[in-house]
Amino acid sequence: MNCKWLSLLFLIQLQCSVLGVLQDKIPTPEFDFKSLSIKEISFTDITLKLETSVTNPYPVALASSLLDMDLKVEGLNLSHIKTDLGAIEAKKTKTLPLDVKFKYTDLLNLYQKFPDKQFLELSCEGDMKVPIPKEWQLLGKDSITIPFTKKREIPAVMPNVEIKNFNILMPSKEDILSSSNSTTVATQALNFLDGLLGGKGKKTGTTSATQAGLAGLNLPLKTEFDFEFTNQAAANLLLSGLGYDLKLAGENFLSGSPKEIINSGKTSTARVSTTFPLASISSSLYKTIQTRTATFDLKGNSQVELKELQEKIPFLYEKKGNFRW
Repeated sequence: MNCKWLSLLFLIQLQCSVLGVLQDKIPTPEFDFKSLSIKEISFTDITLKLETSVTNPYPVALASSLLDMDLKVEGLNLSHIKTDLGAIEAKKTKTLPLDVKFKYTDLLNLYQKFPDKQFLELSCEGDMKVPIPKEWQLLGKDSITIPFTKKREIPAVMPNVEIKNFNILMPSKEDILSSSNSTTVATQALNFLDGLLGGKGKKTGTTSATQAGLAGLNLPLKTEFDFEFTNQAAANLLLSGLGYDLKLAGENFLSGSPKEIINSGKTSTARVSTTFPLASISSSLYKTIQTRTATFDLKGNSQVELKELQEKIPFLYEKKGNFRW
């Protein structure tokens, strides 16, 4: 080997050595995938919460942080996300939260592929690309790409609810008399309730407590019914801390909490026993109760407990429909 080749080889080795030393001393951004959790579930979708962070070691701000990620369930591609999570201030660590929703319509095919699996493996696989300021670029490298993988299990859920065993109880004559300030009012209340609950009134007629002269009557009517929550996928339901807001025929009817919740496999039954004032019955509510059929608008919140994962997940539910009793 001649002197020229020896000199060139020496220069290349020296350059690589210098670059190696420089590269070790030049700081680079750091990426951390902190957590992957289930933020909430509803009747239509599951919302995941991703918590990531990027540390900027430079004394100048970084313009952007680009996330490029595939989401897979049981190894099958479900979604692809590519987004800019924003600028990062100089010498700061920025937390980068991201919410991702999966609709049950998208998950249904997966549920059918694994009909007996209560929990499915979710994986987030991708790269975080962070720019490098010009003065710290080495060999023209203008960014750093950091690969990541994060996995967790998600429950196979597709919940629904029905109103069952609905009943408004007729108060006793003693209760009516004790709530009335005269026998006249007691008689009016009894006639009103006979038409409302006894099936003696005309089905096409409408009235109200006010029209019946009962606006000032302090008589509570007891009502009982069940909210039956069922999971149409494989996971068991374990509900707790449930609250509800129920409208009938577009009018506010009842809100509160059930007296008990009975969890059994994929079914949770919330049993309600409460009262509402007779004086609150409007014409439209009178007709609804008398005909024993109603449109309903149900909203509420609860928690789904996953004992296997030692988690409690917020459950927000909302449903509109019709029911008969």
